[in-house]
Amino acid sequence: MTHVVACLDGLDPEYLDAVETPGWDRIADRGNAGTCDGLVPSLTNVNNVGIVTASFPAENGVTGNTYYDPERDEQAYMNDPSLLRCRTELQRRADRGETVAALVAKDKLVGMVGQDCDLAASAEDPPDWLADAVGDPPGIYSGGASAWLMDAAVHVLDERDPDVLYVSTTDVIPHKHGPDEAAAEEWVRELDAGVAALAERSDALVATADHGMNYKSVCVDLEAALDREQLDAEVVRLITDEHTYHHQNLGGAAYVYLEDGSADALAPLADIDGVAEVLPAEEAAERFRLPTDAIGDALVLGTESSVFGPVEEGVRGSVELRSHGSHHERRVPYVASTGTTLDYNVEAFRGLE
Repeated sequence: MTHVVACLDGLDPEYLDAVETPGWDRIADRGNAGTCDGLVPSLTNVNNVGIVTASFPAENGVTGNTYYDPERDEQAYMNDPSLLRCRTELQRRADRGETVAALVAKDKLVGMVGQDCDLAASAEDPPDWLADAVGDPPGIYSGGASAWLMDAAVHVLDERDPDVLYVSTTDVIPHKHGPDEAAAEEWVRELDAGVAALAERSDALVATADHGMNYKSVCVDLEAALDREQLDAEVVRLITDEHTYHHQNLGGAAYVYLEDGSADALAPLADIDGVAEVLPAEEAAERFRLPTDAIGDALVLGTESSVFGPVEEGVRGSVELRSHGSHHERRVPYVASTGTTLDYNVEAFRGLE
């Protein structure tokens, strides 16, 4: 019996609504489809780990693309599998003797999601045998990277026949193009064809997304705002990773670690146009199921049109990009051949049964 879970990176429901998707619709007709909540922060690492562990960050420990280590007083990318606080569904299935495989677009996810897999590979750095079979990948920042990954997943199902396959694509297209642009429409069609091909080869499939996407026009410099309030603090912009071409490390969520004082001192941040909410750590942990020991003193969330990052002067500036990270990008689509209903994307593996 072959089970497939696919995470379609950045597939905001608006992109799906803008294009005819016959493959998605066929799966929905015999199963179910809808929208569900992803995790907040609405980021790649947080949601991919949430999906493969079937858990929230409070359990799995992954709280962003980047984290801050107070003991070492440094920020680092959250890619090391040792940071996971629980096992993945793929590991659990491997323990039961099932053959498991993970194919991801970005190499940064291989260690996190591919532990103990019989096959774990990325489109960014695929093994020679996979590139020989499917063709050389077009590059991680290419519009064709997700389509290549889908072709690779179909090849793995055909030739390796794993019991379980996890697939995670890339969101370069929705970062660069709105739902009504030709490049985005082609991207959705390719994803639709890929999902349909995977469904035809599997006994059960659940496809969902890690986060949505919104156009951003405002940038808020939280560091400058804290300096203005004479507060010593470490700001962790949670979207930060090595893939700056996608999002320029500008996203709508940040943790703030205060040198002294309580989160009450951060109240003035909420008055800035472009800051939606300033949540003390305990409130943020309860609302979004985050670990209180790994999110600093507060979670700051942007508005639907804002991101956090440096500006040339003052605390607010103008930007033009598409990005994510806040609660405004948490709604995602799903389709399940099994007929299951998802409330959260982290229920995808359970939805296979």
